[in-house]
Amino acid sequence: MTRSPPDVCDALGFCFVLDRHGWSDLLISCNGGIVTCRISDVFSDAASELLKLCRGVLANEAVSIALYDEPGGHALSVTPDARQQHTMLLMIQELPLCYGVYEFTGDEKTILSVRVKRKQLLGLLIAELWKVDRFLLEPSFQKGRQQGFPGETLQVLNEEWDAHETLGPSFLK
Repeated sequence: MTRSPPDVCDALGFCFVLDRHGWSDLLISCNGGIVTCRISDVFSDAASELLKLCRGVLANEAVSIALYDEPGGHALSVTPDARQQHTMLLMIQELPLCYGVYEFTGDEKTILSVRVKRKQLLGLLIAELWKVDRFLLEPSFQKGRQQGFPGETLQVLNEEWDAHETLGPSFLK
């Protein structure tokens, strides 16, 4: 008797690059493929949006965010799995050519749809935001980059993660 492979992806990674002059990139690696989200700070506050996604994972609530490019962009969403509370559905959709605010029509192209463990997803996202927050302590890294990174909000969320009874403790101390 052979077991079927699990449908939960654990070959997942994120890389958030806060670039200069109002641009950022979010790279998502899943099972050998890479999704690249180019983000314009004119239309998106990527760090704050990613924190909203983290909060949804921590609370086990459905959350969708939009990361806009010029034009187009990507929508990322997490949806709880009612049968398995330790997993969520992560979906990435490509937004059509638009500038700024986009209303979802249901015609968005799904690029990635995968079930992931909540703890892993939360850790991957917060670790990337933590990395950027720490880099921003260096004056040479600050030059030409977005001001007002939500470091305090990140710290509060990390403390909530650390105290969470099923997802904690945080590994970011």
